[in-house]
Amino acid sequence: MTDQTQTLSLVLNMIRSGAAVTRPDLSRRTGLGRTIITQRVDQAVTAGLVVEGEAAPSTGGRPSRILRIAPGHGVLLGLVFGATHLHAAVTDLDGTVLVDRRTEWDVETGPESSLATLYEMSAQLLTPDLEDRLWGVCVGVPGPVDFARGITVQPPIMTGWHGFPIRDRLEAHYEVPAWVDNDANLMALGSWSKTRISAGDNVLLVKASTGIGLGLISRGRLHRGARGAAGDLGHTVVAEESRHRCRCGKFGCLEAFAGGWALARDARAAGLAGRSPFLAARLEQSAAPATVVDVLDGCAADDPVCVELVTRAGEMVGAQLAMLVSVFNPSTIYLAGLLAQTGELFRGPVAEVVARRSLPLATDELVVTTVGLDGMEGVIGAAGLAIDELLQPEMLGRWIPQGNPRGTHAHGDEFAESVHLN
Repeated sequence: MTDQTQTLSLVLNMIRSGAAVTRPDLSRRTGLGRTIITQRVDQAVTAGLVVEGEAAPSTGGRPSRILRIAPGHGVLLGLVFGATHLHAAVTDLDGTVLVDRRTEWDVETGPESSLATLYEMSAQLLTPDLEDRLWGVCVGVPGPVDFARGITVQPPIMTGWHGFPIRDRLEAHYEVPAWVDNDANLMALGSWSKTRISAGDNVLLVKASTGIGLGLISRGRLHRGARGAAGDLGHTVVAEESRHRCRCGKFGCLEAFAGGWALARDARAAGLAGRSPFLAARLEQSAAPATVVDVLDGCAADDPVCVELVTRAGEMVGAQLAMLVSVFNPSTIYLAGLLAQTGELFRGPVAEVVARRSLPLATDELVVTTVGLDGMEGVIGAAGLAIDELLQPEMLGRWIPQGNPRGTHAHGDEFAESVHLN
């Protein structure tokens, strides 16, 4: 890796983040001389990575041009598995979503059939033109991920996925670099990338759906922890003596009380006991068990039992978040997932408990809000992670000489071979 590659990576990332978008700004922010900045910008323009736009506001002298990551040159494929769905999108290098598609899918079906569905869905999105310009792929999954190796590690709800070589399979299929990460991490990245000016650089995102996950942005960087296990909020213990068994096999986890599957369990019990005419009618109408969607529908119909279930879930999530707020002191907490779709019914209890249980200094300017990206935050974050990784100095140095990353591996040929050997 040369100094030229390092400075090119720095320039590209400054432009992409919006931290510096003119040549003079780049020179001031990086401390690099104007000649070096001009050389790196010209190199990026020649490579098709950067375009020059309109003139920047004049500060005297010759006006500078606004620099942007070029659209239309390459595209990225972002895919996110939830417990019960798959969402796929193709984006430009600047993060603009070009096309997306969603489908219901049970991730418990297993890795082989799940990847087959993923390939089929992406084939519907990648027209010949887009496929020829594909530069990278990133997939999110609802479980712990060893990011460096691109595999899931003992996921509580993903039967058959432990140790499965997801990244290697993706790279073999698409012939471009690929990455794998936890779905909540990608949702946090996507949300923060679209709101970083207002949200600040220390952000928590809670995904409250079938399960409960957490993505953590610290000082503008995704925090995965030492082994990629950071953010497993759903499996923090809230009731030591509980008889509620969680899907992870332990007892008393937050998810066993406030996850969507737990709410569905309690909704079924309420319907069968006759405590909720709404839920009783749902159970009579369908041979299938109650789902979290039934609970959400009940909230929309002002069913007291459903409202109580979501309110209690918000209070329990808020109680666990309160400890994190006092420890981490975020500027923004984003609520995403199915439970967040109930709006203030879920947000209100979360915010109230966080404010009541956390230190005043940590909460006096804290914003607790829903994401507001129409469920696109996961795929936006997946594509964003892919371009982030492609522009890292070591990765950039491997593909910039040939003009695009096709045919390269996310962690290098030697690393890929060592994974296969082991």
